[in-house]
Amino acid sequence: MARGDRDEIKTALKDRIEDLCRRLLPDGRREGRFWVAHNPVTGDVATHPKDPTLKVPLDRDPGAWIDWRSGDKGDVIGLVAYCQATDFKGAMEWAREFLGLRSMTAGQRADFTKRNEERRVSAEQAAREKALDRRKAVQRLWDGATSILEESAASAVARRYLADGRGIPLDQVRRLDPTTFRVSPSLEWWSGAQWETRGGRRQKVAPGPKFPAIVSGFRSATGQVTAVHCTFLDPAQPTKAPVEKPKLMFGDSLGSVIAISKGPEACVHEVAREPHPLILCEGVEDGITLAIGIPEARVWAAGSLMHMGAAPVFLPCISAVFVAADNDWKSRTALGQFDQVLEQLQRHEKPVEVMRSAIGKDFNDGMTE
Repeated sequence: MARGDRDEIKTALKDRIEDLCRRLLPDGRREGRFWVAHNPVTGDVATHPKDPTLKVPLDRDPGAWIDWRSGDKGDVIGLVAYCQATDFKGAMEWAREFLGLRSMTAGQRADFTKRNEERRVSAEQAAREKALDRRKAVQRLWDGATSILEESAASAVARRYLADGRGIPLDQVRRLDPTTFRVSPSLEWWSGAQWETRGGRRQKVAPGPKFPAIVSGFRSATGQVTAVHCTFLDPAQPTKAPVEKPKLMFGDSLGSVIAISKGPEACVHEVAREPHPLILCEGVEDGITLAIGIPEARVWAAGSLMHMGAAPVFLPCISAVFVAADNDWKSRTALGQFDQVLEQLQRHEKPVEVMRSAIGKDFNDGMTE
């Protein structure tokens, strides 16, 4: 099989990724930038009817699928082979049929190849522009918030939430990174926005409700803010906002971290050079709890379990990694993800240890129970 034929078909499948998912995984649905479905091979819909874990990205690397429950994964051609229970050759034959290549004349095939290359170039350009727009939107949101350490009504709401609602007064973090936490007095909870498709384009027709919010910055290994984690708050009492998901993330957080405390060197990670232990956790509130209790360590939050393994622990300021595990990571999916996290971290050839709270589901639970 010619390499060019494989690459051409792979590009064409990516170009029609949502149609492909509808064909291969008809019981799935689009959730954000992913097609999410139950696994047709393992039949996990019978055992986990409300928890589909096979995810296929529809952009940024369309077709690079993974099932977090079974651990199976692959590229877009591998998705065809997996769902059709065939090998590479069988997947290529199925793909040719799906793309209509079998019925094409030589001239039509040449036109197909030309259009496919044009779409590939166009898609790459669109992806670059979309990534740039996303970075600009992150920066606008970040620039629109002010430091949680400044005196303001929004800062008072945020600090009261942390101190009274979560039992973690921010002023007890001895080596707090002062650049990490900001506040917004009135931030749109964008999950509540209403959208409609008009003229083939998806448009916002009504914004979501607004709440005060803690805006935590994800910083890359070199210090740039690449994403934000927003905790929406009730303006009248020290609790989260009364919405279904009061914590939202936006931007490119993979490979970046929410730097909570600066450790013994008291220096931000992008310029720190003295090697000291790192505590790596999932959530911000867990991270603040750990920073208060263990000031001799640098503390980072990754924002999600599956992003913990991509934390930049290769930096010279990290001597060892202590991974703060949640006690509610008991499902096969979560345990599989956690094993992958540990494997990723161990590749940097630094000591990696696991730590767990003796109370509740995580370390912050121990402060509020």
